[in-house]
Amino acid sequence: MRRIATLLVLLGAALIAFSFDSSAQDGPEFINPRGGMDNDDGDPSPTLEDLEVKAAVEKGLRHLASIQNHDGSWSNDVGNKLGHNYQRNVDGIGKPHLGVTAICCMAFMAAGYTPDRGEYSRNVAAGLAFVLDKVDRDTGWMSAFGTRMYSHAFAAMFLAEVYGQTKAPVVLSSLRNAIKFIVDSQNEQGAWRYVPHQIDSDMSICVCQLQALRAASNVGVMVPKSAIEGAKDYVRNSYVRYGSVGSFKYQLDWDDRSTFALTAAGVVGLQSLGEYDSHTYDAKVGNTTRRVTLDLTRSISYMMGERPDPAGRFNWIRPGWSECNYGFWYGHYYAAQAMYQFQYVSPRTWREWNDLNRKHFLKMQHDNGAWTDEIGGWDQRKNAFATAMACLILSIPRGYLPIFQN
Repeated sequence: MRRIATLLVLLGAALIAFSFDSSAQDGPEFINPRGGMDNDDGDPSPTLEDLEVKAAVEKGLRHLASIQNHDGSWSNDVGNKLGHNYQRNVDGIGKPHLGVTAICCMAFMAAGYTPDRGEYSRNVAAGLAFVLDKVDRDTGWMSAFGTRMYSHAFAAMFLAEVYGQTKAPVVLSSLRNAIKFIVDSQNEQGAWRYVPHQIDSDMSICVCQLQALRAASNVGVMVPKSAIEGAKDYVRNSYVRYGSVGSFKYQLDWDDRSTFALTAAGVVGLQSLGEYDSHTYDAKVGNTTRRVTLDLTRSISYMMGERPDPAGRFNWIRPGWSECNYGFWYGHYYAAQAMYQFQYVSPRTWREWNDLNRKHFLKMQHDNGAWTDEIGGWDQRKNAFATAMACLILSIPRGYLPIFQN
């Protein structure tokens, strides 16, 4: 606790000079998903559906604020996805979760609340202090109760978003260390796996690290070009050209299954690097180089066909729906980003996708504001991950977090 208190004091001192209008303390200005803002400058006003989404997000954030731990963290079961199930660490059940804490804080920031601005500023600042306390000063590795590379990447991405808005030196130092660790642990395939320095890789973890690198680069942290190019090659090589064309597979060598979530992650990975549509590039095949075309419109079509909650299942959806598991939420997290960026190719595709998100996610929300999954034991009183993910997804169109922007 003394360590946390010291970090909060340092953070507070770093943010004192970051002045803002005190009238903004009542909450952020609402940004219309079609690009307008609810203001007097002639931009579009929010629709009834927009206001329903905003109310649902605020209800979810109130729930998150109510279950935050005294040390600034949020607790959920520490573990990992195994097949279609979630495998819990024996000593990680109900423990302060580093990755979930970062995601909760980003959910607040995606709605316009920062460590020094808005109703939930103290919640974000406390979560930030928890994350900063978990950075190994020698290696840059971030972990708590056995969390792995997923959590490290989300924590690094959170630090990048905070630094971008506050320029706090204490955050920058930890961010640089965390990014260096990601770069140093990249393997020969150009990607990453569950734990640092594994020789094999997978799509989901690769894209998670890639987004952290991009977020850091966006705020001025130096990221080696070789690290970016290596990850880009891995994502490109995971694109499926036969059978389920346009999907992305889990691993290059060991497990070639394709899923909705993996494909969404693959699309986002390439979008993060500036590829939003079909593109052709030079690929090395053995000792030769050949031109390869990669069509992301096929990927978008695959995602639309594999959506885990299609329009026809609306009447089945309810709070605590058993199919809203861990994979459902992280799949939709990537899919919403992919579709949001794809609006620059097909605005209609994004509108229809976002409309379905709104209808379905609001129907899944519990009366107390929570969304649930197995990481929180399907317990609406303490579920943090699903709630934060739902709030993040619904807030993407508001445009507050640079990582979700074009």
